Amino acid sequence: MNLKQVLERTASATPENTAIVLGSRRVSYREFDENSNRIANALIGLGVKKGDHVGILLGRTPEWLINCFGVLKAGGASVLLDARSKPPELEPQLRESHCTALITEERFSPLVASVRPGVPLLKHVLEVDTEAYKGLLAGSSPSSPSVEIADEDEAIIFYTLGVLGKNKGVVHTHSSFTSALDALVPRMALETDDVVLGLLPFNYLLGFGVVVLGPIAKGATMVILPHFSMKNVLETVEREKATMLIGVPASFNGLAIVDDDTLKSYDLSSLKAVLSAGAKSSAYLLETLENRLDLTAMEIYGLTELIIVTMGGVHDRRLGTVGRPVAELRVLDKYGREVPRGEVGEAVARAPFMMKEYYDSPELTAQVIRDGWFHTGDLVRMDEEGYVEWLEKMSSIIVPSGGVKILPEVVEEVLLSHPAVAATAYVGVIDEYRGQIPTAFIVLKEGQTATVDEIRDFCRQSVTDYKVPKQIRFVDSLPRTGSGAIDRKLLSATRETSQ
Repeated sequence: MNLKQVLERTASATPENTAIVLGSRRVSYREFDENSNRIANALIGLGVKKGDHVGILLGRTPEWLINCFGVLKAGGASVLLDARSKPPELEPQLRESHCTALITEERFSPLVASVRPGVPLLKHVLEVDTEAYKGLLAGSSPSSPSVEIADEDEAIIFYTLGVLGKNKGVVHTHSSFTSALDALVPRMALETDDVVLGLLPFNYLLGFGVVVLGPIAKGATMVILPHFSMKNVLETVEREKATMLIGVPASFNGLAIVDDDTLKSYDLSSLKAVLSAGAKSSAYLLETLENRLDLTAMEIYGLTELIIVTMGGVHDRRLGTVGRPVAELRVLDKYGREVPRGEVGEAVARAPFMMKEYYDSPELTAQVIRDGWFHTGDLVRMDEEGYVEWLEKMSSIIVPSGGVKILPEVVEEVLLSHPAVAATAYVGVIDEYRGQIPTAFIVLKEGQTATVDEIRDFCRQSVTDYKVPKQIRFVDSLPRTGSGAIDRKLLSATRETSQ
């Protein structure tokens, strides 16, 4: 089965069920299906062919979902782009993914115009909030396009730092996702009457693969929360009678420490489960959340390249772990030998829901997929009962509690271009409850000065906001290892400051 068929099957079985909620707006599965058909047929009319790549640069709205599926139904692959991207980040992704069309919004016009000269294959830019787009759809058929889609055809390209710390496109096929759904949906105990509130952007694996596809597979409702705040979450749970929250540890840590009076002022009785992923969770805070709201906390460990490695589901989870293997999992030492239970090693896995490749990068693909096994670059420990504890990444990549990976070298390069900065190291300072806090340690040039706000504003000109240091510490020197390299582990263990 392919993703086109997943949506069509659900729309046929439960056409009037609410598929998508955004504020007062409701989109039924029938509308979802028919409108995505209109987009597919419009794209085909513009010359988009099977196998073409179409970029999706949209905010979190029903249009994101409808257009993404429109691309899939046209036989194309959706290239999922970050709506927070800056020009130096967006241009290479559009160019290297060979996008022939881009679906976006008017507010991104200046951004797209600035990068378009560097994307020679880009023929069409469609803005969903324009009259031209509305006219295009009005004249397009709501019938399913007659495009043959094979299970192994490309479906989605995500951009991620991945294991190697190099921004690249991760290619997943239709069967990657459908096979993952077979494993995921039963463990989540998803039912048709569930209302899923996702706290994640759709252009991330967890956002698309779980928040979007999970409800579609069962005909459940997905509620979009475009702007995160704890007040918005609580109000939306009460208003929509949400049964499940899906997010990153930072979201659930915040929910766990909301004061009693605030919690009691909302009716949260509909909530039965939360699913956390993307970074290391606090077992204490998840247990606190379970006890305060009478729900079940689940955890899932996966990567953009391998949708699920382990999962602790509704009926089989142990807090403090990321559950038991869903993929075939081996825990290996640095020599490639399997370690005994209870010892630390690298997680190496394989499953039908592994990526096809890094797009147009056979050499990089070969570095991480060896003899059919994906080498995650993550250190884990498996206990005697098969429960897995995720410990840390083997690389210097920062994984904050928000779950979005940050490559230190990218931000360090920006910091070093500041005229007052002599040396810098960007690391995740470890906090017991908030995970890794992205922190820049900066040595200033002799006679130069700079402020925290000035450094942050300088960074914002070149990198997406989530990459901007949460903390900045000015120091006289950076610690070094015996080989002369910056001692990142020592810096990671330094205590947080208020800056």
